[in-house]
Amino acid sequence: MKAGYKTNLLRGAVALVLALTGCGIMEELNDCPQGIDLQFYSQTPCDPQPVYPAEMADLNLYVFNERNVLASFRPASSVNVVASEYTHTVEAKNGLYTVVAWAGLDIERFDLSTPVVGVTTKEDLLFSLRHTGGRALSYADKRVFYGESDPVYLPDPAIYGSVFKAADVNLKELTKRISVEVEGLSNPQDYEVVIESKSEAMRYDGEPLAGAQIEYQPILRPVGSELTASFTVMQLSTGFDTTLVIRQKSTGQELYRGDLLGTLLLKNPTVNLACDCDFTIRFTAADACGCGTYAIMKIWVNEWLVHSYETSL
Repeated sequence: MKAGYKTNLLRGAVALVLALTGCGIMEELNDCPQGIDLQFYSQTPCDPQPVYPAEMADLNLYVFNERNVLASFRPASSVNVVASEYTHTVEAKNGLYTVVAWAGLDIERFDLSTPVVGVTTKEDLLFSLRHTGGRALSYADKRVFYGESDPVYLPDPAIYGSVFKAADVNLKELTKRISVEVEGLSNPQDYEVVIESKSEAMRYDGEPLAGAQIEYQPILRPVGSELTASFTVMQLSTGFDTTLVIRQKSTGQELYRGDLLGTLLLKNPTVNLACDCDFTIRFTAADACGCGTYAIMKIWVNEWLVHSYETSL
């Protein structure tokens, strides 16, 4: 009697465990589903609270094992809004994993490396900007995000049954928006603004890679004596010769050429590249000789005067 009682008690306990783990009573524990429940947010070092970027789209998820080899891949989905209650689940077997997330990479404007489960490593995971003749396509309306979860361990289902672990992913924006304003030109329509850079590709972690020089093309809006150019560029880092150029369209003669970071943005002590994504650079030009030859007189970055040139007029 005692043996029968203990057997029935054990069966009841196993049935309860199976029910609690979400596995059917007739299923083997090895077959229990497991996975990672991902929640997304965006928070810079300057933000006191997380935000949820409504602009996020084309979410790609890459699950890497403890050897940093791709275990599974979830291609771009149609998630357009990230909210605090939004959860995205990826299945995985027992082991230690990290999840890399990219968002905003549409195939029309970006080339993505093809992931191969069991072969691709984190270092193999790259994307690059599509360009023609060295001129990148317009990225004016794009926001690109990168994030990586902390390591998540899923235990052996033969012992623990169905386990789903929660993991947070901080989606950091890689794109920067730069508005350039040039005032004082009598014929602003004769000029153009471009940003040159030797960073055409990015690693899995959002860090840029050196490559062929490309030109970012802006949206140009000449208004009266003012020329406005709006750019969206990828992550800005020193060492990639990222340069802002103002030049005449017909002759290519340059009115200004300067390092976008060292000469312009970082001359404003309030600029923080880890937190700021929107910048306004304002130039004032004047006719240096009354003969249609212009010179830059002053430069502001976000209303901070970073350069003032002495020129005899």
